[in-house]
Amino acid sequence: MRIILSGASGLIGSRFEELFFETHEIIPLSSDHGVDITSQSSLSEFFLGKGVDVVIHLAAKTDVDDCEKDRENDMSRLAIDPNDILNLDVKNLFSEDWKDQNTAFAVNTIGTKNLYEAAVKCGAKFIYISTDFVFSGKDEFYDEKSTPNPVDWYGMTKYFGEKVVDTSNNLIVRLAFPYGYLSPVKKDVVWKLYDLLTSRDEVRLISDQIITPTFIDDIVNGIDFLISKNATGIYHLTGSSSLSPKEIGEKIKEVFSLSTKIGSSILNEVYHGKAPRPQKSIMKSEKIANLGFKTKNFDEGLALIHST
Repeated sequence: MRIILSGASGLIGSRFEELFFETHEIIPLSSDHGVDITSQSSLSEFFLGKGVDVVIHLAAKTDVDDCEKDRENDMSRLAIDPNDILNLDVKNLFSEDWKDQNTAFAVNTIGTKNLYEAAVKCGAKFIYISTDFVFSGKDEFYDEKSTPNPVDWYGMTKYFGEKVVDTSNNLIVRLAFPYGYLSPVKKDVVWKLYDLLTSRDEVRLISDQIITPTFIDDIVNGIDFLISKNATGIYHLTGSSSLSPKEIGEKIKEVFSLSTKIGSSILNEVYHGKAPRPQKSIMKSEKIANLGFKTKNFDEGLALIHST
C-alpha cells in the first residue's frame, strides 16, 4: 500500500516508518521535506503523480502553551464572536488567507483542511490523527460518541480539524499521551518523567489529573490494523488504563528502582498562568477492541520499555 505520512519526522511518524517500511511504500511529508501544509500549492505540487492509497495526517502544532499564545491572533483573523466559536464553518474558510502562518489554527486546522482536500482530490483515504484534548475533561469518561468541548486553543484547533473530515469514507483516530521506547526524535511523557526522577532527590507530581497514556507501538499497529479493516468513522486508540501523573511517576520509580521521593501537586497549581488542561481524560477504546485490537495498560507498556 502506498501511504503519504505527514509528521513523518515526529515520535509516532518515525516509529510508523520504522515498523512498516517493508510492508508499505511510505512517502514522508513534513517541513523537513520542504512541504508546507498551510499552502495549497505546496501540497498540490507534492501530491502530483503520487497515486497514493492512504494519507495519514500526524503533523500538528502540539505545544499546548504555545498554541494558547496563538489564540488572540487567530481569533482576530477569524473575526468571529468567541461565544460562537464552536459553530465556526471551517470547510468554507479561504485557506490561502493562512498560507505561511505558523499559528495553531493555521497548522492544525487549515493544514488539515488542505491535506484532506488534496487526499480527496487524488482518491486517497484520509486518516486524521486527533487528540483527547478535544474534550473538556469534566465527564466521567470519553468514547467515540462523546461530544467534543475543548478547554484550550490546541484542543479547539484539533477539533476544527475533525470538522473538516467526512468520516463516512475516512477516519478520525484520537490518541492520548503517547509513550514508548527511548527515541532519538524527542522525549515523551515517560522519559521526561524519568529524567526528572533521576535528576532530583525529591519531586512533586500532579495527583488530581487523570490521563490515558498510550504505548506508541500500539498506536502505529492500531492505525495499520484500521487500514487493514478498511475502517471509517471515529475511533479512539488509547491505552487500557488511566492514571495520574503522580501514579505514572511512582510506577516509573518502582520499575527502574529509583530512590526519588515523590510528593503531590495539583493541576491548577502546576499550570497556573498557562493553558488550561482537561482534568480527567479517561479515554475508552472499546470500539477498536470490538474489531479485535487490544491496547496495553501502562504496566504492560512500561515493562516492555524497561526490558530493552
